[in-house]
Amino acid sequence: MNQHEENDLAEIVEHFGCRLFHVFSYFFFSVEFKKDEKFLEEVIKNPNNDIIRAIRLGTIQAACLNTTLLVIRDVHEFFQTDKKRCDDIKASDLGFKECLEFLTKDELIRINKEIMHSTISAVKNHDASWDIQELIFKCISQSLHFLNWVKINYKSDKNVKIYAAAIKYIELAEIIVEYAKRFNSKNKN
Repeated sequence: MNQHEENDLAEIVEHFGCRLFHVFSYFFFSVEFKKDEKFLEEVIKNPNNDIIRAIRLGTIQAACLNTTLLVIRDVHEFFQTDKKRCDDIKASDLGFKECLEFLTKDELIRINKEIMHSTISAVKNHDASWDIQELIFKCISQSLHFLNWVKINYKSDKNVKIYAAAIKYIELAEIIVEYAKRFNSKNKN
C-alpha cells in the first residue's frame, strides 16, 4: 500500500469515527439537560411557564434524537456490503468482509419513514418513543467489532495512520460507553 492509499483509508476510518460520536448526541442531551426534565414536564402541564425556553429545549432535544437516529442508520449502511452509489464508503473499502448490519428491517423502515422523510407514518407516530439505548448499544457494539478488526489487520509500520485512528476511536468510544453506564445506573434511583 502506498502513502496515498494509506491516507485515503485513514481518512475513511477518521470519518467513520467522527460519525460514530454523533450516535451519542441524544445521550449527551440527556446528560446536559438532566436538571431540566422537571421543567419540561411542568411546561407541558402549564404552557405559560417560560414557553420560549421550553421550545428551545424541545428543539435541541428533537435535533439530538434525529441526529442519533440518522447516524445509526448511516453506520448501519456503512456495514452493508453492497454500494448503492459509487461514492459511498463502506467497511469493505478497508477489506472488511463481514456484514455487520444491526438494524432490524422494521427499525430501518421506521427510521426511514419517521426521520428521513415526511410521511403519514411520521405524522401518526410523532409521539412514539424509541428504544434509543438499545439502538445505540447495537450500533456501538458492531462499530467496536469493526474498529478492533481494523486495529488487528492494520497493525504494521506501513499502516500507522489507519491503526492510530482505529485505536483512538476504540478508546474514546469505550470511555463514553463506560461513562454512559455509570450515568444511567446513577440516575435509575
